[in-house]
Amino acid sequence: MKAINIVVFLILGLFSCKTIKIDLPVPDFKVVEEVSAPEPSFLSLETELALKPYLSEADKSLDKKFSGGEEPCEGIQYKYHFDREPLSFELKDQEVLCDIDGKFDLSLSYCPDCQNIFGEPTCIIPRVSASCGVGEPKRKVHITYSSKIGITEDFSLHAQTKLKAFQLIDPCKITVFKYDATPTIQKEVKTSLVQLEKEVDKQLASAPIHSTMTEVWKALQDPILVAPYGYFYLRPQQIGIDNLTLKNEGQKAYFTTQMVAKPLFSTDAIDRPKTRLPKNTPQVNASKISVFNLRTVASYDSINRFLLRDFDTQQIKITDKKYINIDKVQVLGPQGERLVLSVQFSGTKKGTLYLVVQPYIDPQQHLKIRDVDYELRTKSVLLHSAKWILNSKLKEQLEANIDIDLSPILLETKAAIEQQINSEITKGVWLQGKIDELIVQNLLLTTGFLVVDLRLNGKLKLKIE
Repeated sequence: MKAINIVVFLILGLFSCKTIKIDLPVPDFKVVEEVSAPEPSFLSLETELALKPYLSEADKSLDKKFSGGEEPCEGIQYKYHFDREPLSFELKDQEVLCDIDGKFDLSLSYCPDCQNIFGEPTCIIPRVSASCGVGEPKRKVHITYSSKIGITEDFSLHAQTKLKAFQLIDPCKITVFKYDATPTIQKEVKTSLVQLEKEVDKQLASAPIHSTMTEVWKALQDPILVAPYGYFYLRPQQIGIDNLTLKNEGQKAYFTTQMVAKPLFSTDAIDRPKTRLPKNTPQVNASKISVFNLRTVASYDSINRFLLRDFDTQQIKITDKKYINIDKVQVLGPQGERLVLSVQFSGTKKGTLYLVVQPYIDPQQHLKIRDVDYELRTKSVLLHSAKWILNSKLKEQLEANIDIDLSPILLETKAAIEQQINSEITKGVWLQGKIDELIVQNLLLTTGFLVVDLRLNGKLKLKIE
């Protein structure tokens, strides 16, 4: 345990120093109250939304058989029946194409002139009748509708469906009275299917983007208990959807959910009110990589609780007859840019060691110390002089000895974070991700807290069903 190495060097000094009675100076705990916050985090979540259930519902909701016609006395009377096949959908870019194959029959009759007889309009000559698809195979028609898809400010899926193409595969021309029924058929079929436009728009709008984003936003504001160490708070600030693309394979919508957040890990619970889902605010030209600046805040009281719980008495053998027990280590707080530690020991000598060090993280992600001082107090004597004392050679040994490679801890943390984020965050919504990089950026001391800033890079994915 490398922290014990410091204590070993200092306790050994007990047995080589002259003793002088002194007063222990009161540590100066004055530090900067406010610490500059890290840059906000930007989370880019590749999001997929299954549209097939809503398109299928549009097909189920629309009638498969249509009938209609007009019966004026004078001119053309007609009746038609139209049967459609199941709707076929193709998704491409930001457009949903809906293809409809159908068959129709048409019965017509013609009267050149009508007169009122006994108060009723009556054709003055026998009507001339004709038909298409009656007593013969029905005539075929192919129709294509196009739905333009977008996301509104309140995270609703907006669709605008319009007729794109109408193709009468088997034209219907009545030669007996030189009548081309194609415009009539097109008009009637389009009228029959006008409900399709509304139904497709309605079903696509029912895709649960708004409700899902509301639940996701709410869930991401909840603290995550990381027992027994503390609580993780994502603290989302903004959210937006960008780069909407539709793909035919699996009939899904793909887009980027962008989030600005100020994540924080705290050893103590924080009372933070929740906010409502803000309006859709996409970030222009944003990266697809999530940049996660995580601030970790540990109160000195909580650190001491962990030390009381986890620290076991350590014994240091000096000679066959002399030994020292390290009974308790506590963090007293900051002294300028340095941290003051209290080490209680017993055995051949009994007393308290006050250790003052400046912890820092080097570019290789190693935890080291510098600017080391110490002072000792026992019940019987005080050692050396009233000034902070530390032999320069011993100081060099201490600073060189405390070199903790954080890589294993960071790898373990990275794996733990990946395990947490690959889960269902609310019903029907899964978060998946991989952390590519995790580094310590900064270590700071405040009056009441030890602050460590971490930076994470990775890719995240949100799946909605």
